[in-house]
Amino acid sequence: MNEKFTIIVPCFNAENYIEKCVSSALDQDYENCEVIVVDNDSGDDSLEVVEELLEKRQNFILDTAPNIYPFSWTEPVEKALEMASGEYFTILGADDYLASDYVSNVMKFINNSKEDIQCFQSALRFIDKDGDHQEGDLSHTYEDIDELKNSLLEKCVVTTPSVVFSKKLYNQGLVKWDSENYLGAADYALYFNLVDNGVYIHPNQDWLGYHYRWHEGQATWGMQRQPVNFDFMLQNEWRQKWNK
Repeated sequence: MNEKFTIIVPCFNAENYIEKCVSSALDQDYENCEVIVVDNDSGDDSLEVVEELLEKRQNFILDTAPNIYPFSWTEPVEKALEMASGEYFTILGADDYLASDYVSNVMKFINNSKEDIQCFQSALRFIDKDGDHQEGDLSHTYEDIDELKNSLLEKCVVTTPSVVFSKKLYNQGLVKWDSENYLGAADYALYFNLVDNGVYIHPNQDWLGYHYRWHEGQATWGMQRQPVNFDFMLQNEWRQKWNK
């Protein structure tokens, strides 16, 4: 049987997008796939929308988690990971959606590689708040872990929504988010820690099927309005740790 793959959907105030998001996860053509949705104390009708979908389809897990850290998905993702049984997992934004062959493309990339891939990223395809496609995909490239390390000191060169993790990394305690100190920049902090522990985030410039919605209500925009520049903070911290 094919390796099991888990799609985690943390949801906070995404009532206009969550049904399409979860449906796209459920409609994957990869046979061995589980979907876990965790609502993060949404103040809108997101939870009710997903509950109605669960009554119709009944083939995914739904739970809730308290919302403690602003602009972060730590609480719902960690709740989901306690239940996840896939060998690999990814985190799907509640306002985004996937092409039906996304997981198949992900697993094909992993299984066809000559390297042991524990973590990788691929390209994002932008859509606006109405679902219309924008020109150009976003991807990053680097040649090895040293170039990745140096690149991270300049900017986040990881397309966070597309990242796929081996569950082994989580079981080893290497995948964890410090949202208490970094809020929504906890993903950036995670990548520094992974690289520091010798984990290479393999770059794949191909678009595998991830549609990324860019709009003012998302956490990324909220982080940009914060008085603290968390990216700059992380870069300085790791320059000191790495003597760069």
